Amino acid sequence: MEQERIMASAKARVTSTNPTKAARAVSAERAVQGQSESGQKKLEIPKVPFDVLDFRKAYHSSSADRIQVIKAGVSAKSVYDLATALKISQDEMLQRLGLSKSTVSRKVQADDTLTADQSERVLGMSKLIGLVQTIVDESGDPGVAKDFDAAVWLEAWLSQPNPALGGVLPSTYLDTHEGLELLSTLIAQMQSGAYA
Repeated sequence: MEQERIMASAKARVTSTNPTKAARAVSAERAVQGQSESGQKKLEIPKVPFDVLDFRKAYHSSSADRIQVIKAGVSAKSVYDLATALKISQDEMLQRLGLSKSTVSRKVQADDTLTADQSERVLGMSKLIGLVQTIVDESGDPGVAKDFDAAVWLEAWLSQPNPALGGVLPSTYLDTHEGLELLSTLIAQMQSGAYA
């Protein structure tokens, strides 16, 4: 019924019997009404609420916004950008996040996004950096906060055996959601003075 109405409207506007003009008119009418060429409603792609490399926003954003970013997929290039921020090699970053070098390289070449699972790990790393930045920002000393590099500090912390983890390197926990949550809890405990 809807398709017939669109077709009638398009035909009424096209005074010529030219089929190409009629097809363009139908296509334009559907686009105005938010329909695809097959006549089905187009799904609107929501705007991603923040860039995963904006560490503070990654930490402070709502769960709904973070889920939206994960489902939209994080740019594969952001894995390499995270490695740069942490001042570690790309290979080290890939290993820590449990990501395949060939898959990420292929996706970077194609300017593609990571899967939801992969994106969640990258976002989790970004959240950890944002958490460290927030703790320093809330320390009350603007001089310290201004010169502090949260990513570099986090990298140093991740690379040292941690007594709270039984002497295991925190970096070995970055490849799972639960591991990222555990690290987040340990870092947050530092703010309250608990041993981490």
